[in-house]
Amino acid sequence: MESKNKKNDTGGGLPLVIIGVVLLVAVIGGWWLYQSSSRKTPAVNSNARANAATQQTTNTTLQSSVQGAQPPHYKGAQYSPVVVEEFADYQCPTCAMKHPVMNEIVSIYGSRIKFIFRNYPLIQIHKNAYDAAVAAESAGLQGKFWEMQNILFQNQRNWSNVADPRPVFEGYAQTLGLDVERFKADMSGINAKQRVDADMARARSLNLTGTPSVIINGRPIEFEQMTVEGMRQIIDAELAKTSSQQTPPAAPPAKQTDEDLGIEKAPSANSAANAKK
Repeated sequence: MESKNKKNDTGGGLPLVIIGVVLLVAVIGGWWLYQSSSRKTPAVNSNARANAATQQTTNTTLQSSVQGAQPPHYKGAQYSPVVVEEFADYQCPTCAMKHPVMNEIVSIYGSRIKFIFRNYPLIQIHKNAYDAAVAAESAGLQGKFWEMQNILFQNQRNWSNVADPRPVFEGYAQTLGLDVERFKADMSGINAKQRVDADMARARSLNLTGTPSVIINGRPIEFEQMTVEGMRQIIDAELAKTSSQQTPPAAPPAKQTDEDLGIEKAPSANSAANAKK
């Protein structure tokens, strides 16, 4: 009987032990979750601050000591008071869609603005974008940058997903009447790549994270403003601003007589003779 009673006592205490273990595990699990959420909170706040900072960039002027490729590819006037700088990726579908908009802006304003194009291939997501930029710069070494730019954007679907786009680019070079052998050498050389790398360095120094990115007189514009009408509003405002800041040249001073200056002159011979009469 004693032995049986002991067994019963042991069996009755086992559920209490299990309950205690479960409660302990629950407490430890709750503490661990609380610590984990506490550690993650600063990262979320940091991202929120970063997003807020990105939204505020449109209200500030971007400045960088990194100039990009020199001389840049530009259309319009070299010393225009309004500078439109576009950073684009040839494999970016949105850049291809906005390309006609940029061409129309250049056509509308002509020498009243300076339109600069910068290479910004997003190499992490577009495998052929860098080679496309090098192809444009290689064509530029033969004076056909803008022509190659147009072909690359207009035929984007034909080369974006091919394993090796270089033969396609060489075909474009032949269409443009370029020296194809020189074009191929420049594609493999360093000069064209250095220009692409310089433009990419400038984009990164300005903290640009996507394409297309357009900066007008140092201020980035919203994607929704990258229309002909949207960009015209901004450019017209900049032109009006620079016009109002220009002061008209001062009128030349009126010629002053000797009498105005208080200068006495000896009478001439004729005036002396007349006085004697």
